[in-house]
Amino acid sequence: MEPELNATDRARARALIIDEGMTTAIAAHLRGAPRAELRQAVATFVSQAKLTLTPPQDVIASLKAQLHRDAQPHMRAEDFPRLVQLVVGWGIEEYYR
Repeated sequence: MEPELNATDRARARALIIDEGMTTAIAAHLRGAPRAELRQAVATFVSQAKLTLTPPQDVIASLKAQLHRDAQPHMRAEDFPRLVQLVVGWGIEEYYR
């Protein structure tokens, strides 16, 4: 049986997961990659977050933080809320799958 991760270890593991896949997927999306690629990155992120026992509210907060950091500075202000809505919706759907 594997030991349960404490909150610090979970946060550290989550940060590694975010930096690996989401940054690349967001950049590709902003360059015009198919939306399905970003959705797959969200699904991968959420499934990995669940493995580290990350609660849903922390998953959503992490997704939003990632978007604010990597997408918002590179897109029109009026387009950003729609991207957040899509990504958060996919994240919730995947979390409860």
